[in-house]
Amino acid sequence: MDRFALFVPKLLPREECFLPDAPISCKGCGEALAVRLVYKTLGAAMISMGTWKIPFKPPLADVLGTKKIEPTMPSLLRLPKDSKQVLTICFDNEARTGTEKIEKEFWKKRMPAVAVAEGVSYVATACPGYPFDLIAKVKKACTAPGDAYLHILCPCPVGWAFDASLSVKIGRLAVDSRVFPLYEVAQGVCFLTVTIPQPRPVKEYMRLQGRFAQFSDADCADIQAMVAHEYSLLSASSQQGEQEHGHHDSTHH
Repeated sequence: MDRFALFVPKLLPREECFLPDAPISCKGCGEALAVRLVYKTLGAAMISMGTWKIPFKPPLADVLGTKKIEPTMPSLLRLPKDSKQVLTICFDNEARTGTEKIEKEFWKKRMPAVAVAEGVSYVATACPGYPFDLIAKVKKACTAPGDAYLHILCPCPVGWAFDASLSVKIGRLAVDSRVFPLYEVAQGVCFLTVTIPQPRPVKEYMRLQGRFAQFSDADCADIQAMVAHEYSLLSASSQQGEQEHGHHDSTHH
């Protein structure tokens, strides 16, 4: 369905629910785009019941380029589904603080795995570069029985050091290189929602970002192998889910 991505503005709800009083993000902010899509999907009534446990406060770029600005920690939005069930949405800009080095296992999203292990009924990953997949998962998370957790990758031009015009491309490359697979786990059953039969090289994703400038070609090759291994495990789990629970409608890229 994402082959229709050019028509996203025409197919989304017209109502704008993300209307900050003043600019709160820098140009190309993936987190702002993700919040806008989520708000459009949820609608004003549900948004009014939400609580930002970790506020959406992305860094504003230094227009003169005189200092390095670190992105803030990922934002966390919680929305009550009823008196007992909660939807938690993490807007992950992969922020790191101080002089901490970027881990070579940067693609491992631990929080979805933790949510599954803790028995959350519906867990999913999403990225604004694949808007229809994101919107569908927000809707599912709202209607699925039990608690729900949605983990959204939000490319950050400031923290990741790439040109602001590349935000959507970077997000899609994260998925298309299998660095950030899009999947959901419903009642313990895992399904890939976007399959990538011919992945782009991980190196292509990394070389567009200044935060990976210190990584050598050998490092990239090591990460490529690790990504392939992790994806094979996820794909096997998804195939098992389809065999045991029937066909699952996924998007083939």
